[in-house]
Amino acid sequence: MAGACLCQSNPTGSRPLNPEKIELTLPDSITLRGLRWNPGAPVKVLALHGWLDNAHSFLPLARLLPDQIELLAIDQAGHGWSDHRSGHSWYYLADFVRDIDQLTSVLNWNRFSLLGHSLGGAVSCMTAAALAEQVQALAVVEGLGPLPGDPQQSAGRLGEALAGLKQAAKTRLRQHPSPDAAAAARLKTNPMQPASAELLVKRGLQQTDDGWVWRTDTRLRVASPVRFTEIEIQYMLEGIKCPVLQVMPDPPAAFMSIPHMQRRRAMISDYRQIDIPGHHHVHMDNPEPCAAAIFPFLIEHQDANS
Repeated sequence: MAGACLCQSNPTGSRPLNPEKIELTLPDSITLRGLRWNPGAPVKVLALHGWLDNAHSFLPLARLLPDQIELLAIDQAGHGWSDHRSGHSWYYLADFVRDIDQLTSVLNWNRFSLLGHSLGGAVSCMTAAALAEQVQALAVVEGLGPLPGDPQQSAGRLGEALAGLKQAAKTRLRQHPSPDAAAAARLKTNPMQPASAELLVKRGLQQTDDGWVWRTDTRLRVASPVRFTEIEIQYMLEGIKCPVLQVMPDPPAAFMSIPHMQRRRAMISDYRQIDIPGHHHVHMDNPEPCAAAIFPFLIEHQDANS
């Protein structure tokens, strides 16, 4: 990893959880909501959470945020408090990239860095390739590009997606008797610390007459009708011009150990990796070493043209 820089942090060592609430309507008319820390700080960082998570994914890291960084953690479309896409829309990865392009334009961020986890890591990689002249640095937690698709399965994938979209329209949201019950259910499917699950639940739920339900759009669970092939993903990653830091949980998820991941890393001209004990949500469960790696990296690669 590149040399660390001196970061001025909160004198107590832990920043209070008092972010500014943000609501931004994009030219496409979708409204994204999120949380912002240190508005006006010189290093602009947009944080993108993982699939079915929300902006609270970055609260543990935000407690350790250096004063030089303005951190904006958004709920991606269909997640948390942000709008769902219109009824006729899919959740294509390219649409998430378009959201970021429009969002940073609304913010007047000509140069910025990205911090992404899982799905957010895939979207961040695609954005860094598509907006190569604007992205200064990219830090990803686990995710390095999207999941690939087998071109021989294209017909079946499309049929599955169409069936899934019909089913999603009829799906009744699962009711939880309490936020604690929702957190317990989340822990059964995701290995993470209970406190991390509670953070995601706190922002992700809404109360109804019958209990508590996730705000997440049910269409996010529908398989995508279109996926990039592995070769396309690798050439996309080759288009990333900024420095890239990948934070890998140790032990890694099985899908991160397959051979094509090594080829992906090799396609990035300025790549470095750090392994940190933990699971898929390592940035939430073990934030101190993650912050010690990520924040100096992002500050170091700020340039004078931002």
